[in-house]
Amino acid sequence: MSGIVIIIILGVIVYYAHKNGFTTSATDKKIGGVCAGIATKFNMAPNVVRVLTVLAGLISGGFVLVLYLLLWVALPRR
Repeated sequence: MSGIVIIIILGVIVYYAHKNGFTTSATDKKIGGVCAGIATKFNMAPNVVRVLTVLAGLISGGFVLVLYLLLWVALPRR
C-alpha cells in the first residue's frame, strides 16, 4: 500500500514540475541537468541545489534519487 502512495506522490511532483515550466539544462549539467534547471527557475546557484539534492537523497533513503531520475526523463531540455 505504501508503494502505491509513493508512486502517486512521485507522479504528482513530476506533473506539477512539468506544468510549472521546469526544464533541464543542456549546458550546465553534471549528470542530467535537473539541478541546474531547478536552480535557474529559482534564481539560485546550481551547486547549492546539487548539494541540497545530495543531502536530501541521503536523508530520504533514495526517494530523491528516484525523483531525480523521473524528472530527468520527463522534463524538457532548455
